[in-house]
Amino acid sequence: MVTKISNNQNIIVKGYGILILVSGSITIENKEKNFILNTTKFGFVNSNFNIIAASPYFEGTFIDLNTDLFPNIYNSIKSINQFFNFLSIKNVDSKKRSLSTINNLNKENTRLLESYVHVLTNELIEDYISLLKKKTIFQEFENLIETNIEHNFCAGTYADMMNIPLKKLIKEVKVKTNKTPCNIITDKVISLAKEKLLSSDNTSQMIAYQLGFDDPYYFIKYFKKNTSYTPTQFRATFK
Repeated sequence: MVTKISNNQNIIVKGYGILILVSGSITIENKEKNFILNTTKFGFVNSNFNIIAASPYFEGTFIDLNTDLFPNIYNSIKSINQFFNFLSIKNVDSKKRSLSTINNLNKENTRLLESYVHVLTNELIEDYISLLKKKTIFQEFENLIETNIEHNFCAGTYADMMNIPLKKLIKEVKVKTNKTPCNIITDKVISLAKEKLLSSDNTSQMIAYQLGFDDPYYFIKYFKKNTSYTPTQFRATFK
């Protein structure tokens, strides 16, 4: 029912489940594509997936929602109809306490475990629906970048994915941040590149491919242009 996730793990999803990442970052892979999750994210899943990469220190939980144990929750999740769409956790400290309690419960006490899981899952469903309703164009843009960052999409592609004109996306991002959509994409790519350089021993070439760069040498130039360091210099200076 409840599993603490680990690197290089294959998660079997029998119906629906919830993936919760409270710290660190992971890359997961399902039959359609790869997703990069950063800290304090959660989402509902409906098919098997693999954890194929992770930062050295991360903490996450997978909750398997058995249809017999949670029929009402099961029906609620079906109505959401959005899977592998990961949003930021609300009230993080409260959720961490709930997960800690669940993970520390005696697994033989199934009734109590089911009760705690039921309460947490209902909270996450309510949060998910609330977040989707309140999500602005900028928030949706940010979320799409984070879940598709390995494809190195341009701003026009994200505008198409959101079904809005590129001019509208440019306007909304400028009002919110006084930056262009391309600036936001670059900020997120560089931020994740820095994290990977400091939290792993992967080569610049490997990180370039993970971030959607076909040419590792272009990635090195791109990184230096935006940080004043080559990836090697950055790792040597800050790790």
